[in-house]
Amino acid sequence: MYSRAARPLAAAFAAGAAVDSQRRARCEMRTVTCTGNTAHTHDVRKITFQMPQPGRWTAGGPIVNMLVQATPELKRPYNPLSTDENGSFTLLVKRYENAKMGTVLHELPVGGTIEVKGPNQQWTYKQGDVKHFALVAGGTGITPLFQLAQHALANDGAHVTLVTFNKSTSDILLAAELAELQTKYPGRLTVTHVVEGGLETGAISTTTAMLEGAVSTQVVRQGKPSTQLLSELLPCPSNDVKVMVFGRPPRASA
Repeated sequence: MYSRAARPLAAAFAAGAAVDSQRRARCEMRTVTCTGNTAHTHDVRKITFQMPQPGRWTAGGPIVNMLVQATPELKRPYNPLSTDENGSFTLLVKRYENAKMGTVLHELPVGGTIEVKGPNQQWTYKQGDVKHFALVAGGTGITPLFQLAQHALANDGAHVTLVTFNKSTSDILLAAELAELQTKYPGRLTVTHVVEGGLETGAISTTTAMLEGAVSTQVVRQGKPSTQLLSELLPCPSNDVKVMVFGRPPRASA
């Protein structure tokens, strides 16, 4: 029988063992099962996987990724849409022309399995250090920034300005999910979608949705990545503004 003095020590050892187990799990490949595979746009799908054990898999955010392995020779990292899902995670996967991994995941049936390792923390910050996040996303580069936006809005007092770049209005990603964040955190999330085509030259339109009694507004305008455009859409540089850019060149180099 444990003495009263020994009980806290035993609890500490148990907690330490649990942490070590979680760390080992993050370093090992685990089999996960597809529980949903639905179209998001014409070439992007939302694919949800169930972890082998219940519990939160997150590495703490605000930006993490998972290494996804279809075969020992075919693997790549993906940023799940959320860092706080209980026992599951959802990927936003674009299938590029001749893309092997994208094809495997797009064609994965419900009940199918793949191997994953992680989560791996890509970036973090000290809460309170950033007053305004200025986020620029090209295509599926929105996924790590969507993670960050969720984390900052839920756990910090920071404002978030998000600018996305896509080829056309049909390529815009996560508009409904962003609308939900706007209604949940009113006045703290500004979203502008910039598209190369699909609108008249110089046109600007406003997309308004009513969710749970609150109004969500996102601006859609035509244009291409440029320093001038970003200086117009993003907050002015300062010590408490953090600019983050994710996406393929040339969007990431603007």
